[in-house]
Amino acid sequence: MPAAAAAGLLALGPNPALQRVLTFDSLVLGEVNRARSLSQYAGGKGQGVASALKLWGEEEDLALVAHFLGGGAGDFVEADVGARGVEQLIQHVAAPTRTCTTLCRGGEVTELIDPSGAVTEAEVAGLLEKACPIDAALPRCKAVAFCGTAPPGAEELYLRVARRLAAREAECAWTLMVDCYKGIDAVLQTGRVDVLKLNAMEVQQLTGAASVDDAARMLLCDEDAPLKRDGALLAVTDGPRPASLFSCRKAWKLSVPQLQVVNAIGAGDCCTAVFLHSLTKRSPPTSPSDAFAWGLAAGCARCLHELPLLQSDEVLEMRKAITIEESEWEGLA
Repeated sequence: MPAAAAAGLLALGPNPALQRVLTFDSLVLGEVNRARSLSQYAGGKGQGVASALKLWGEEEDLALVAHFLGGGAGDFVEADVGARGVEQLIQHVAAPTRTCTTLCRGGEVTELIDPSGAVTEAEVAGLLEKACPIDAALPRCKAVAFCGTAPPGAEELYLRVARRLAAREAECAWTLMVDCYKGIDAVLQTGRVDVLKLNAMEVQQLTGAASVDDAARMLLCDEDAPLKRDGALLAVTDGPRPASLFSCRKAWKLSVPQLQVVNAIGAGDCCTAVFLHSLTKRSPPTSPSDAFAWGLAAGCARCLHELPLLQSDEVLEMRKAITIEESEWEGLA
């Protein structure tokens, strides 16, 4: 990877999972299907982001994930995440950690997601205050990422952390990226979000807009737009189609290479980790569009493997294949 100064990332991943990957030679709904192989690892968006940073970043870069863990699946997630070198802020909870199952057949992937167990207010407070003081972790980080939908009972977790970041902004200017779209209206209205990263479907569902461009105008340019300030970014992925990056005054289109996809689950987490790392590293400086291109390259490289691997040589090759073009954008004058 390119040389960079040390950085630190706190990923809030309140909805972890025990991720199981079953690979089939054939798969027919309504029939008995025997898997050829089974792999399992710690899943969840925040867990994937922190793990990808450990694979991509410098050895001294801090990768920290804050999460709720419960039951035997939670024990597995804790052990697997720790084995990757990721530091953890853990609040143990009564509800068992969910299991998610990926079915792979010849490049086709189906994801089965268990319902998330509810957490109590005492458990949320424990993650924030008691067992795992997030405030104490913040000075060690240059960036914070809100990763994935919060479980029932923790709907205001991101809002509470965003308000803490806003209150302490004078002592350290953390870069805050939000990588989720459900229940984040109040978080966006704090004015503290630096980067909103979603896919095309998510950004249209969030705004109700008919197109990604219309959604970007609503988020960045309208009179009451929550990202209407210099430096704020909207990054939108769209599978194999070109991705888009918007600021309030400029926009870019980024092409991505055509891939023989093995498993795309977790590709967005790799993109988030490398994008945010590239944005916040001190040297060499990276433009927002180039930082996003590196993130997309990481996401593409992840798709080449059944398990969540991130290999530097593959990321470098993918980056060479990504082009960046400034696009016409009727943003703020």
